[in-house]
Amino acid sequence: MAIGFAKSIKESLTRTRNTVFSRIAGLLGTSEITDETWDELEALLIQADVGVSTTLYLVDRLRERAGHEAILETDALQIALREELRALLPDAPPLNLGNRPFDVILIVGVNGSGKTTSIAKLAYRCRKEGQKVL
Repeated sequence: MAIGFAKSIKESLTRTRNTVFSRIAGLLGTSEITDETWDELEALLIQADVGVSTTLYLVDRLRERAGHEAILETDALQIALREELRALLPDAPPLNLGNRPFDVILIVGVNGSGKTTSIAKLAYRCRKEGQKVL
C-alpha cells in the first residue's frame, strides 16, 4: 500500500510540474524574445494561478532585466524568470508543531487545487526537519 501511495504522489507531482512548467519551458525554448513571447508568458502565468498582480509584476521585472542585461533569447529569459520567482518567495520559517506526541494537519481545498502536492511537500519538509510523518 505504501508503494502505491508513493507512486500516486510522484505521478501527481509529475503531472503538476509537466502541465505548468512544460508549457512555460515550451514557450521559453531557444528562440528570440518577441512581443508575442511576453503576451504568451503573461497568459501562461495567469493560467498557472500566479495571480494577475504578481504576473504583471514579474513580466515588468523581466522586461526591465531584458533591457538592462541584454536578455535576447528565451532560454536566458527562463533563467531570469526562475530567479525572479525565487526572489519573491521568502525562506520558509521553521514549522513549529509543538512538543506533543503527534499533530494533525487538516488540508482543505477544491478538486485540482494542489492539496496532494502540498501535503507531499509538507511531509518532505517535516522529514527534513527530523520529524516523523505518518
